[in-house]
Amino acid sequence: MAIKINDVKFSHGSKEILKGVDIHIKKGKLTGILGPNGCGKSTLLKNILGYLKKSSGSIEVMDREIGGFTQKSLAKTIALVPQKSSLGSPIKVEEFVLMGRLPHLSSSWQGYSREDRVIAKKNIDDLELSDFKGRGALSLSGGEFQRVLLARALTQDPDILLLDEPTSAMDMNHAVELMSKVKELVADKGLTSIAVIHDLNLASMFCDELVLMKDGRVKYKGTPREVLTEKRLKEVYKLRSKIITDDNGNPFVIPLI
Repeated sequence: MAIKINDVKFSHGSKEILKGVDIHIKKGKLTGILGPNGCGKSTLLKNILGYLKKSSGSIEVMDREIGGFTQKSLAKTIALVPQKSSLGSPIKVEEFVLMGRLPHLSSSWQGYSREDRVIAKKNIDDLELSDFKGRGALSLSGGEFQRVLLARALTQDPDILLLDEPTSAMDMNHAVELMSKVKELVADKGLTSIAVIHDLNLASMFCDELVLMKDGRVKYKGTPREVLTEKRLKEVYKLRSKIITDDNGNPFVIPLI
């Protein structure tokens, strides 16, 4: 297993957000985390990254307790594509993507090597960002910048890729392109990926396994066919729906008014 989460609880003040989460994430798979707003999806990612400290339970990454990682070693192992970036100063796309190599520098005084620049350029090219590399990252549209965030994460050369609502700023066409790219990377590079995602049909199309959360707990987990059923969506989302299947046999959710 790439990640083992056992009975993890997390509280913010007196409010318990994660209430004993158990999930085992398989290596080389794309796992989708689904659930209503406020159910703890993004909080779970932040606990995996060590940004937040769990109240109890255990999180193991690549058979190692999360507390045993230094910040630098964890950054070499896990990369995050956030929903948005707190970037506040002008920086060109090429330099922003290069920042993914920072965990690999031996010291903060060391400049980027030729290899670092080759790795960054490959990810820029692979994500069709070559035309933007000389532009300021703040000048890009939300969807374009999301691809830049993915390029930076891949430039970290991680084993595990976390995505927090990666398609929220994208139209359907670009959302499908991004998730297709992530799926391709998982297959070709043997990456393990976890994506917090709201679009149930995108999750069904691209994820190998789904985890459906509600009120800080895991309600259901399994393949898209096992998890996305009319009964379970009504229970978790209070959503009346009709489930049909696409040409590949994946469930497709049609909301009913």
